[in-house]
Amino acid sequence: MKEGWKTVRLGDLLQETENIKWKGINPNTEFKYVDLTSVDRELKKIIEVEAITKGNAPSRAKTIVKEDDILFGTTRPTLKRVCVVPKISETHLCSSGFCVLRAQPNVINHLYIFYSLLSNRFYKYIEPLQIGAAYPAVSDKTVKNYTFLLPPLSEQKSIVKELDLLNLIISKKKEQLKELDSLEQAIFYDMFGDPVDNEKGWEMKTYGEKFDIGSGGTPSKTVDEYWENGNIPWIGSNLCQNSILYETDGKYITEEGLNNSSAKLLNKGTVLVALVGATIGKVALLKSETSTNQNIAFIKVESNKDFNPYFVFYNTMGLHDLFMNIGQGKFKMANLSFIRKLPLILPPLSLQQSFASKIEEIENIKSRINGSIADTEQLLNATMDKYFG
Repeated sequence: MKEGWKTVRLGDLLQETENIKWKGINPNTEFKYVDLTSVDRELKKIIEVEAITKGNAPSRAKTIVKEDDILFGTTRPTLKRVCVVPKISETHLCSSGFCVLRAQPNVINHLYIFYSLLSNRFYKYIEPLQIGAAYPAVSDKTVKNYTFLLPPLSEQKSIVKELDLLNLIISKKKEQLKELDSLEQAIFYDMFGDPVDNEKGWEMKTYGEKFDIGSGGTPSKTVDEYWENGNIPWIGSNLCQNSILYETDGKYITEEGLNNSSAKLLNKGTVLVALVGATIGKVALLKSETSTNQNIAFIKVESNKDFNPYFVFYNTMGLHDLFMNIGQGKFKMANLSFIRKLPLILPPLSLQQSFASKIEEIENIKSRINGSIADTEQLLNATMDKYFG
């Protein structure tokens, strides 16, 4: 053990928190409420809060939170989400689905708690202690019983500063990627205009008139031979995120699974469109051979030599609002007939290819940034393991 470091229990380093006492509070007094969905898993921060009063407060709106409190999600679907409460001017309540951790500032830096809860060591501790198969959860007591090595306060602050810097570098690089994504879309609209309004007056057809369109399928999950030791990438609509798809998420089927299902092996340059769910209308452009499930429509751009895949990808992305107009309820579903009827502008191939060249230049820049992000994330993980492993 390093000099000055000591083994501690998290709960012994915390201040008491307090729950709201509704008695005597004016029914019209407004509070801000941090619900389970308020915390973004990737950003690790509160992205939205709800205004509530005594009269409409949900029963789980209990604990009063303050600036620098750490919120740790203890129940599905937000189990393990963690964030730091930012500077707030109004009274905030949070859901009982969070364990609220308020540091004793003379003992432990609140951000040191935050990073401790993000460590692999903490995840290994919490994983076997979840209760419930369908709706896994952990208790506040379980979180607070976590024991770990704690350095002196001055060293804690130094460690936090180092980790903050690495996260800031990653965040800035991801912002660069978003700016480049916006630049690509801006170039498309500058060259071709809105694909629905067609203010540039291009000749128009439909997708079905110009492309071979279909959907994928799922091999039976009960037949091991369709999945075990598979080497054919197979993806779901979760990967349709308006992105150029250079790699998949690690699911594979076998040749036998491909031949005994509706799944189809799709070529590089195929444009994918999600047909249902949270990603409906979002698209992907394949950069390698891949198969898909039945919730994805494929557009075989290579079936028509008058079109460039990059152009079709961005044109399809510009049709998203048409998908949002399907039906009246929250649940929306498109079918292949809908995809075939989508409007398609017909600019000259030479202009499409000029656009594609610009996109490829930007994609090369993005590739270098992604490589830098991966290197920095690797350094961050190694640094986390060094201090918390």
